[in-house]
Amino acid sequence: MEIEVNAFLRKLETDPAYSESTQLAYANDLRVFLLFVKSHNSRPARITDLNNEQITKFLESERQQGRSRNTLVRRLATLKYFQDYLVQERILEAEYFSASDNEILSIISKIPERDSSACLNREQIQSLLLIMSSSPRPRALRDQAIFMILLETGLSVGQLTDLDMTDLDLNAKRFHVSLDSAGDVWLGLGEAHEVIEEYVREGRLNLLHKPGEPALFISQMDGRLSRQGIWQILKFWGQQVNPTVELSPRIVRHTAVLRMKKAGLPIREIQMRLGHRNHLSTQALIRRLEANCDKEE
Repeated sequence: MEIEVNAFLRKLETDPAYSESTQLAYANDLRVFLLFVKSHNSRPARITDLNNEQITKFLESERQQGRSRNTLVRRLATLKYFQDYLVQERILEAEYFSASDNEILSIISKIPERDSSACLNREQIQSLLLIMSSSPRPRALRDQAIFMILLETGLSVGQLTDLDMTDLDLNAKRFHVSLDSAGDVWLGLGEAHEVIEEYVREGRLNLLHKPGEPALFISQMDGRLSRQGIWQILKFWGQQVNPTVELSPRIVRHTAVLRMKKAGLPIREIQMRLGHRNHLSTQALIRRLEANCDKEE
């Protein structure tokens, strides 16, 4: 199955409809499945392993390892999409498994559904900014700049870590970014401008140990800050406020969506920033957020 998986991933790379982050998610899900089959059966995975019994065992193993409901749903969707590809390429004559199989669905239903629409309210945002701005940690100014630009623009973590110093135009209060759905664009820094400017003027210099480093956001260990680094940064500050906040890129992004909508940003503009292929997906997300979060704002 390894050969077919690689061919499938190569096909995704040539399709502009699939962002780099989506491709990485598909690749990870399929690699995890291949490793499970190899470990469980003491042999490499085969195409015939794409059956209800094997996938049920795989998802149950993932559930027992503490994977979230969303992760299991995504794993299943990836396998289904991979199977569709195999049928289209006539590698499979027909589908080997059904994503609506009762046993498969029962495993997913055992995991409590988390509220994926959670977002920050005004008090939580103020508490986070206050504790960051008053912290003596050298990295605090950087972290505040990261939090503010995510909150202002709704960018993905990958787009944030890709930013270079040359992407920044502080005089015009804007920055250059490559969006999956719109290519190269300039976005306004908005309320993030002041703290970004302070970070570049002072905070970044305190962290910089390697002259010539192009990355805008750098780690304390030198070099470009990683996506995992952003996750850890947000998690850390969420634990510092009282009461604590389960701070994650998703929650900040959802909060940004609501803020952009309330600021009067057109749906098409929000769609572009989020990288949604269809504006209806953006509208559905906004409706869900307004229903679950608006009362907390």
